[in-house]
Amino acid sequence: MDREELILLGDLNYIETLREQTRMCGGTIIEEDELVLLLGPGPHPIMNYAIRLDTSLEARAAMAVMIDYFGASEHGFTLVLRNAQDESDLGNVAHRAGLVDLLAPPEMVVESKLSDKKLPAGAELRPITSERNVADFRAVAAEAWTTYGIPPEVTEEIFEDPRFLFAPHIEAVVCYDDGRPASAALALLSHGIAGIYWVSTTTAGRGKGLAEACTRWVTNRCFDLGSRAVSLQASPMGYPIYKRMGFAEVGTYRLLAALPPES
Repeated sequence: MDREELILLGDLNYIETLREQTRMCGGTIIEEDELVLLLGPGPHPIMNYAIRLDTSLEARAAMAVMIDYFGASEHGFTLVLRNAQDESDLGNVAHRAGLVDLLAPPEMVVESKLSDKKLPAGAELRPITSERNVADFRAVAAEAWTTYGIPPEVTEEIFEDPRFLFAPHIEAVVCYDDGRPASAALALLSHGIAGIYWVSTTTAGRGKGLAEACTRWVTNRCFDLGSRAVSLQASPMGYPIYKRMGFAEVGTYRLLAALPPES
């Protein structure tokens, strides 16, 4: 695939994953007038998202709708500026409205299976097949993402419903280190590709190659299921790992946050 197609399909998969996350934690999805508004059950920006689907929608009008919608629930939200179209106008309007830069994760892609690699000593990969696995995934993610300022109870609520990880279009795995859950990852298949999300490792499990093992497993599993490519949005900690594995950078998302009002 050429770069433009990879970027477009990556956008579509990312947005679909955010929809699924919202569905599974009991949120509300509104999609109309070239906007996607995803209202989660809590006020933290990681549970609420806004995406403009078409740059023909004027940036100030789009931002006004977003602020009014989430403000009515006293929720913060994350504005996703996509790769497929230039959304610098919306970014500029967002800054003037008080949104702050959150992350600028590179989009990275592979188009074929990764080579096999021996697991680290003491590591065991277990695909999600039981509610015990779901609880372990939830616990790993809840601890891991405190590194980026996400309270553990927020992550726990996102994965509270086990149907999320049991869905037929989602592949998820937990890596156990000497029997203890230490790393995890999931991939969602849509639009002919797969996207990897929530790659997580506990503090005690870091530096052992466990996140790489999880990422390799879900990547190759998705190719076995027919994905044309596998993409991800790299965290600062994950970027050098993914690059070493063979993922290539094709673009950069921008995430801006509107913080919830202080209680």
